[in-house]
Amino acid sequence: MRVIPPLVMAASLATSLFAAPDATADFPAVSRPGFLAAHATLPGGRRAETNAVVLVVSVADQALALIRDGRVLHVYRVSTATAGVGSKPNSERTPLGWHRVSDWIGGDAVPGQVFVSRQPVPGKILRPDQWRSDDGRDQILTRVLWLDGLEYGLNRGPGADSHARFIYLHGTNQEHLLGKPASHGCIRLSNHDVMVVYSLTEGRPTYVRIVERF
Repeated sequence: MRVIPPLVMAASLATSLFAAPDATADFPAVSRPGFLAAHATLPGGRRAETNAVVLVVSVADQALALIRDGRVLHVYRVSTATAGVGSKPNSERTPLGWHRVSDWIGGDAVPGQVFVSRQPVPGKILRPDQWRSDDGRDQILTRVLWLDGLEYGLNRGPGADSHARFIYLHGTNQEHLLGKPASHGCIRLSNHDVMVVYSLTEGRPTYVRIVERF
């Protein structure tokens, strides 16, 4: 089998980054009248900045809708927590409500780079054929977007703090499970899609609203 050097693989992936098909057609709810308006007002009644990006994650649909420049650009399949929704520490549940992205991590990493505690592990890069692993290990790959809760008592503050719980959007080594609950609390995307989301949000105020359903 020919081994593709990581940098070559990254360049090849990058050239097709924005040409990848998305799942918008599979989720008609994101096209219904009122969908954009329903996700335009932040907690406290504040409107999002004009250049903001809003990511709406539906637990029931296991999907993420990316809203930018006044329209839904893409919908991506995700995995939220196997244990369901919740905010308690060590619950391994995905928190509901409004968040913001506080940190974008790994922008220069090649696809498949393994992260531990938000740091790239030197020399630990999984090949694309290792992105659909059945070995049970939950690895954080490629890019990390760290979430900070905006709703006190729901996802912010003692006993419920998403940032302190290390809730991320991240790439995964279990892409075959996307579209069904499979994580330990974070929101998993494919390694391709997390690169796209990173690229479309970096440098902009970015809010993530996790809801029961679209």
